[in-house]
Amino acid sequence: MTAASATVTRLGLGLVMDMPWSGGTLGNRGIGFVETPDGGDISPRVRAFLRRHGDEFAYACPSFQPRSRAAVRLADYAHAYDRFYGELPAGTLRALHQTELNMGSPERYDRGPAIEFTNELAARHDLAWVVEDLGIWSLRGCPLPYPLPPPLTERGLEIATRNTADTARRLVPPLHVEFPGFTEGGSFYLGGVDAFEYFARLAEDADVWVTLDVGHLLSYQWLRGRTGRNMLDGIDALPLERCRELHLSGCQIVGGKFRDLHHGVLLDEQLELTEYLLARCPNLLGVSYEDPMYREDGRLVERSRRNYERLRDVAGGWRRGEVDLVGTTATAASGESAREAPSGWAARREVLGGRAARHEAPDGRAARREALDGRVAPREALDGEQLADLLMRLLLEPDLRARLATEGAAEVATNAGEAECLETVALDELDAAARRFRSRIWRLGHEGGLTGTFPRSLRTLGEAGHADAGLLNGFLASPHFAEFRLIPYHGPGLSVEEAFARFLLDLPDVAARAALRETVGHELMLSLFTALCHEQPLSFVIGAEGVIRTDHGHAALRRYAPTSIVGWDAGAAVPAVDAGEAVPYAYFATPAGLAHGAISARVAAAFEATSTPAGEAARAALSQRGMW
Repeated sequence: MTAASATVTRLGLGLVMDMPWSGGTLGNRGIGFVETPDGGDISPRVRAFLRRHGDEFAYACPSFQPRSRAAVRLADYAHAYDRFYGELPAGTLRALHQTELNMGSPERYDRGPAIEFTNELAARHDLAWVVEDLGIWSLRGCPLPYPLPPPLTERGLEIATRNTADTARRLVPPLHVEFPGFTEGGSFYLGGVDAFEYFARLAEDADVWVTLDVGHLLSYQWLRGRTGRNMLDGIDALPLERCRELHLSGCQIVGGKFRDLHHGVLLDEQLELTEYLLARCPNLLGVSYEDPMYREDGRLVERSRRNYERLRDVAGGWRRGEVDLVGTTATAASGESAREAPSGWAARREVLGGRAARHEAPDGRAARREALDGRVAPREALDGEQLADLLMRLLLEPDLRARLATEGAAEVATNAGEAECLETVALDELDAAARRFRSRIWRLGHEGGLTGTFPRSLRTLGEAGHADAGLLNGFLASPHFAEFRLIPYHGPGLSVEEAFARFLLDLPDVAARAALRETVGHELMLSLFTALCHEQPLSFVIGAEGVIRTDHGHAALRRYAPTSIVGWDAGAAVPAVDAGEAVPYAYFATPAGLAHGAISARVAAAFEATSTPAGEAARAALSQRGMW
């Protein structure tokens, strides 16, 4: 055992657990947070697992998932995380896996709210570190089904390094940057820089600790044809002396493809690579079992137990000092603990300022990097926004994907920068990612996605021959798609519901049918006012006219044909109006919830543009009822 390893506290086995809110694949299995009147709680199944297995883990790291589209605020999450961390055995170290720092993204992205939230949660629970995959988690305001690797180009590396260094500088706990995933069946990448070399250079230049997800490493090796006895080829190019964690989640070979499925069942190869890495990571703190799958009583599913127990034994032996370090000249700072940043970080932090701070590596990578730096990048190398645009075009434009498949990158690319990116794209993986992205868009928005938001409108359009798939194709190709932002850190934009409604209202079959136009508008207003009740602060701009602030929330007035209102609710009370006259219909969002319905002309006076005694009386009456 080297002197370096003696100065690092080996924690042993840790737990990383994805915690979605009342939905998603894991949520449907009862794993995650559940909504409660007092601010959220862990699900009964999670509680059962922690009570059964919690004492097997030296640290626990929940993986953050947003509760809604609203920008994160500690007040909206504090109670739920109090309950998660409070369920852990005394003395268990606490950490956090973030998913909203988006450090691999090439586009402009405001990390401020996510960083502020993370720092506040860290202060509340004394978090030892924060970890996040170096990936593109969202793009142009759209969440991705699986985070894409950052662009593997020199310009992409510059941007990711700058993002990482800035994030580490602003976070109070140490940042552990995780090697990105290259899972097949939902991910593709641009550019040809070797991912191991890319990651090593980023870790050095941003001066950060790293996490090595063993499944992610194997997924990249699989893509490169490094399997079997060649599984370890190139591994030593990684920044092993900076590695603080190893992650292992359930993986599987499906149809000849390596899939990072997070189903709890570890491959034998993951354990073999873990044992190799344990002897070569002198500053390692722990080995994390990520996303275990378990039953209602907290017991691990049967097929995961054998290799989980092997992992537990391997991590236990390493913690007890039974693994000797080999093949490293790295040294750790004396007395280094889980909460300390890399050696020299404090001295360099002030001068780093988000720029790549170059310094010597101890294992010969400096010489390799000098050779790489000698290559002249193409004059037309794509900048961050161009990289983001290219990614979106690949995901959204089937004609571009078809041309790439038939004509090749050289013919499709409009300049050398695009050619550099496109020549490494795996076409089957791109097609799979595009299909998953399309499906994700259809499910965006409030509960039930677009189908749940516009049930009557889509049913009527379906009867007229407009299938959902065709409508989705049209929406993705329309200018309205670019108008929405679901993720609140990409700049202002509409909600996905309002962007989709604008697309529908442009359809000739909708424009020609007054009742259908009113139905689209009504279903849009219901979605907007539901968000105003439950998703504050809003992550989007409301473009619909006539939504006004009141002392108790928001209100809006519309006028619809009586037949439309009865069509939405056969039991609705509709005030009598003259033939051909529209009925006033109001929407109110208040702390008590959403209220809507047909109203009398006397109540409608509250929405007047110029104040009158009748309007003042109507507003006073509504205010007394808590609606104005």
